[in-house]
Amino acid sequence: MTQQPGTRKPVRPTEKPAEVAEAIRGAVHSNDPWALQNLISGYHAIDIAFAMRELNVEEREAVFALLEAEEAGVVLEEVDEEIGLDLTDSTEEDQLAEIIDAMPPDAGTDVVSRLDEDKAHRILERIPAEESKELRELMQFGPETAGGLMTPEVVYAPPDITPAQMIAHLRNQQVPPEILTYVYVVDEKSRRLLGVVDMPELITAPPHQPLAESMVTDVVTVHPDTDRAEVVRLVDNYDLMALPVVDDDSRLVGVVTIDDVIDAIQEEHTEDISHFGGTEAEALATASSVRVARLRLPWLLICLAGCFVSATVVRLFTDGVLAPLIALAAFIPVITDMSGNSGLQSSTIMVRALALGLISRGSIYKLLLKEGLTAVVLGLTCGVVGGMGAALFLGNMAYAPIIGLALCCTIIWAATMGTIMPLIFNRLNIDPALASGPLVTTLCDSFSLLIYFGITLLLMRVVGLG
Repeated sequence: MTQQPGTRKPVRPTEKPAEVAEAIRGAVHSNDPWALQNLISGYHAIDIAFAMRELNVEEREAVFALLEAEEAGVVLEEVDEEIGLDLTDSTEEDQLAEIIDAMPPDAGTDVVSRLDEDKAHRILERIPAEESKELRELMQFGPETAGGLMTPEVVYAPPDITPAQMIAHLRNQQVPPEILTYVYVVDEKSRRLLGVVDMPELITAPPHQPLAESMVTDVVTVHPDTDRAEVVRLVDNYDLMALPVVDDDSRLVGVVTIDDVIDAIQEEHTEDISHFGGTEAEALATASSVRVARLRLPWLLICLAGCFVSATVVRLFTDGVLAPLIALAAFIPVITDMSGNSGLQSSTIMVRALALGLISRGSIYKLLLKEGLTAVVLGLTCGVVGGMGAALFLGNMAYAPIIGLALCCTIIWAATMGTIMPLIFNRLNIDPALASGPLVTTLCDSFSLLIYFGITLLLMRVVGLG
């Protein structure tokens, strides 16, 4: 597939997306195509992509139609999916095929995969046969796998080639800069991966020494079906700039580059953060208010149901045994807030650990023990401080054990739930991020009130209250 190394450089200092969009908007509405062409020629394609969010549909289409194929490809790669679909729908198929052909294979595959089946087929028919075949092969892999992230454009060489020969070869090739990090040494006939040489080693190695003598044979690899979270973990753990992808026979089929890993990290984090809020990642910037509300409403209704449970608990206790001790009601927000915060802390840590692959089956019990001891330390500390503070606040030391013990128990309970629930969700093959936010907070609030009032009921007679 045709690939230009890099994109044009901006001729003016980079501006904020809103400022770029405002300048483009003015040029569009001036009805002077030459003025618009001259304006966008001074911006980097990345800046135009970021500005697209600020423009309406007509303005986006006017700008996109004036971009060269390479620049339009960068824009399609960077904009939100919904905007990208609008742009591809408004572009003639011959022009769209040219744009996709100019994109890196992995990015081009993402664009083609979003088209309806008939249109995708027509676009692939308009692309040269070799590049079209490349895209069809990449489309077989899921978007959240190593195969979906990888590019088949790889720098590779047989083991008997020398650094001098390899460098001379690279000078005569148009190689995308993001893959100029490693030379993968493969068997010339089967393309089975034998080793790897990084670029600094290639440059400094004796010029006539075969790569087989300087290559590293212990290569970290992934299969095309490997989940992208595992790809991110391996790149992070081994400080890699790229990760080779091999098939069942250890044949090199592609490479996941660092820029795609960064994109994967951003997508994973965006998904986790959006799940904390009970919505979808792509809805944060592109969906309508009605759609966002529809996505978030079920989680809020769960919270509302939990709140009614909490209200029922409060009413049952305050109408009866706690009526003489109404002063304790002032500490209901303290109990629920501390419980919710503790549970959210634990669940966030667990979701992050699961995402990074830091938890194995053999380490779960050790982790649970560690988190349990941590919860006890947190509970005891907050219980002592909170109990003494409550006693001073209410002017009666008899309240100290009630508030202190309640805080201690609710924090331990919440931290335990925040630790266990992501593990349960993960075991059920449900995104553990869903276990955070509304669900954990609601459970912590309801049960913390039961614990609070239950402890109060038990200790009332012991301390002589009521």
